Amino acid sequence: MFRDKFKNKDYFIKRLEFNSEVFYDFEEMASEIQDNRMSRFYLIQSGYSEKLLNINYSLGHSLDEVFKWFKISLNYYQKYYQTRGSIYTLIDYLSLAVLFEDRKEEFIEDVEKIFSKYQSFVDAGEQFEEGYIDTLALYLLKGKVENFHSHLEYLNMIGNDADSVIEAQKFWYYAHSEASWYGTHKTEDAYYGYWSFDTAALCKMRGIYDERLKDLDFFPYDLLVQDDK
Repeated sequence: MFRDKFKNKDYFIKRLEFNSEVFYDFEEMASEIQDNRMSRFYLIQSGYSEKLLNINYSLGHSLDEVFKWFKISLNYYQKYYQTRGSIYTLIDYLSLAVLFEDRKEEFIEDVEKIFSKYQSFVDAGEQFEEGYIDTLALYLLKGKVENFHSHLEYLNMIGNDADSVIEAQKFWYYAHSEASWYGTHKTEDAYYGYWSFDTAALCKMRGIYDERLKDLDFFPYDLLVQDDK
C-alpha cells in the first residue's frame, strides 16, 4: 500500500528509477576507483542507497525490500561515517536497526563499528553526545532499555504510553528544521519521504503498540508492528 501523503506514486517511481540507475552505475565503477577516492565513493553510495530505502518505503514496497536497502546503506554509511555527518542520519540508522532487530545478526557488526566511531568522536570532543544515540546502541548491543535526555525535545516528551507519543509526534517535523531534507516536499525532485523512524524505535523499546499510532503523520506504523514483511 502506497504510504506517502505529499507526492503521488508516479513521482516516486521516477525517483526510484533515477536513483537506482545512478546507484548501479556507480557500483559498476567500484573496481576502477583509486584507494584515495574510496571514502568519497562510500559517501555517494550511502546517500543513494539511503534515498532508495526511503523511496521504497514511501512507495509501499515490502519491508523485505526496505530491509535490503537498509543493509546496503548502513554498510556504506559505516565505511565513511565521520563527525561532520548529520546527527539525524545517525539516529535514523540506529532507529531502523532497532525496528529490524529480529534480523540484526545480518547487520550488527556495522552497528558496532558505527557506535565505536561515534564514541571515539565524543571522547575526542569532536562530536556532541546525544543521549538517544547511546540508548539505541545500548538496546541493540546489550538488550537494555534506559532513560535518556535528547537534544530533540519531542523524544523527551515520550513516556510509556501512546498518548505521550501522539502529543510528541505533533512536533516531529518542525523539530527537524535544520535537517537537509526539511521542506523538500515543496521541490520537484528532492523529496523521498518524511518518516519518524526514531519515534517508532522508541515505541518498540518501550512496548507501545497502540493502533492509534497508525494514523499519526510521518509515523512508520508497519515498521513498528512488522505485519507486512
